[in-house]
Amino acid sequence: MKLGGSVWQKIPPVLRTSLLILCGLLLLVCLSVLMIPTLDGPHSRQFANEASAVSKLRTILTLQNQYTIASAYSGFACELAQLRPLGQQRFPDSSLEFLATGVQSGYRFSLVSCGPDANRARARYQVTAVPLQHGTTGFRAFCADETGVIWYDPEGSAANCLASQHALE
Repeated sequence: MKLGGSVWQKIPPVLRTSLLILCGLLLLVCLSVLMIPTLDGPHSRQFANEASAVSKLRTILTLQNQYTIASAYSGFACELAQLRPLGQQRFPDSSLEFLATGVQSGYRFSLVSCGPDANRARARYQVTAVPLQHGTTGFRAFCADETGVIWYDPEGSAANCLASQHALE
């Protein structure tokens, strides 16, 4: 060993290589933390609830179509609980429990304006999904009718959603 050499040169080559790799990995982790956007943003829960509400509306639209096919003379269901899959007394899994309670993921679901045609069959309906606490559980209200188009209201109002019919894209 020579006297007067730098400290770096006195470290064995295997240890130097290990230290360089460790420093590189540490730098990579630090850069990753800074560069990757935060997945849990300030409104992520509300946006997740909104996505769930839209999914549940699609479920209701599908179940309404199945219901009206199975009961052609009576038309659409006017109560959410009537939409349980045919032939089942209970809901097959927890994903449809919201049909019994009308509430799921911070949203309240309702069937409204269910009405008959000239033959007394229920030929129309509207369904709404409104945040239980606007701004806390969700921002927008969602709605649809027998056409299957889903609309939204940015202020969270079911009445405005049904009146303005801003299509969800």
